[in-house]
Amino acid sequence: MSVLLKEVLTLNKWVTIGLSIAIAAFLSANAILLFSEKSIIPKTIYVHDYERVTTGSFEEQLPKESLVAPEQITTVYVKDENTVDGWLVKEGDVVQTGTELAKLNTASADEQRAIWEAEREALERQLTDINSTISSLESDRSQAQSDNSSDANQTDSIIGGTDEQPIEVDINVDVEVDVQQDGAFAQAISQAEQELAEVNRQLVVVDAQLAQEGATAIISPVEGVVSDIRDENGQLAVDLYSSQKVIVTYATDEEWQDIQANDRVRIQADGLETSVEGVVLSVSEVPATDSEWLKAYQALDPKEQANPLAYYEVRVQPNEPIESLPFGNNTNSLILVNEAKDAVSVNSAWLYDRFEQDAIAHIVSTNGFAVKTPVKIAFDWKTRSILNEGIAAGSVIVYEPSISDYRYAPAIFFPMPMDLPTMDSVKDAGWKFYMKHLIF
Repeated sequence: MSVLLKEVLTLNKWVTIGLSIAIAAFLSANAILLFSEKSIIPKTIYVHDYERVTTGSFEEQLPKESLVAPEQITTVYVKDENTVDGWLVKEGDVVQTGTELAKLNTASADEQRAIWEAEREALERQLTDINSTISSLESDRSQAQSDNSSDANQTDSIIGGTDEQPIEVDINVDVEVDVQQDGAFAQAISQAEQELAEVNRQLVVVDAQLAQEGATAIISPVEGVVSDIRDENGQLAVDLYSSQKVIVTYATDEEWQDIQANDRVRIQADGLETSVEGVVLSVSEVPATDSEWLKAYQALDPKEQANPLAYYEVRVQPNEPIESLPFGNNTNSLILVNEAKDAVSVNSAWLYDRFEQDAIAHIVSTNGFAVKTPVKIAFDWKTRSILNEGIAAGSVIVYEPSISDYRYAPAIFFPMPMDLPTMDSVKDAGWKFYMKHLIF
């Protein structure tokens, strides 16, 4: 009897072990089928973070300190103080085109006219040489782009004018350029074009002086305001601010990448009843030279810059006259560096597989599945991304890191909505209310 009992017990032991192994294998197989990366069995995922999007207009604003400046500064030169018989204007006077600034000595009139004629010849030669330099740079740049690499070595030193008023333009470009280094040529061309504009301005002044009969006076070639009468290296110089006003500010290293020509600007200042709209007229590609405008801006916005050259002039053209503001007046400018209309805003961390302005978002379909949807990013603002393509108004975007691991669109469910009564409503309900709901 005891032998039979032992055999039964032994048999039960092996049956138990076998059943345990079979159950473990069954559970493991199911776990693999359900949760492995290659699983094709649909699952339902709990998602806690979700948001229903709405469309709207979004703006990224860059606030800047700025100054009222003349659209153009024209400088008229006189040989020296002895040439002038008497000044007819003073700093701050408003002048028109052709207004006499100073009377010339009769004995000096012919000499001054000869100087102006020599200056005009020198300036005309400079125009020809600078235009030739620009054409050469543009040709080398085009050749570099087509050949992937080329050597550009262009050195021009153009000297003209008179002993009393020498004029010199220096442009040096000595770089090896390929397609990726196109900016070197662009900068050299930009510098040459600035020199060209300056020579053209000087030529306008000289032509205006020579156009008068007898050359008995220094006249204003433009309409504007006399800003300064000074001695410049032995010559008298009269600076004239044009009557047209613009707004001047400066972009630093990182800001330069964001600001572009034609960006909209809102201008605010004491003296303006409402803000004035404007547009970015130009963004300089070369560092700003030391000037009264740059010094004033640095005083208004005293941020310490590691690179002292990292200031680039930005000029803003107001859409309406700002005659109520004097030159040099401090203004506040809001530059709209990014704008998007009929766009949606989502949390940037909720986007996947981002490459530049393309990304993937998970949108809840009408059947309750998290569908991968390609989207286009207009721009980023703080922790949000502004999307202008891919998501329609009213769509629900969800965030759950594990969703991106699925090859298919998994079904999802959200937290159960909780609508708790207020304490006032609890107190207002009598015992009959509670008995009714407890019984029925």
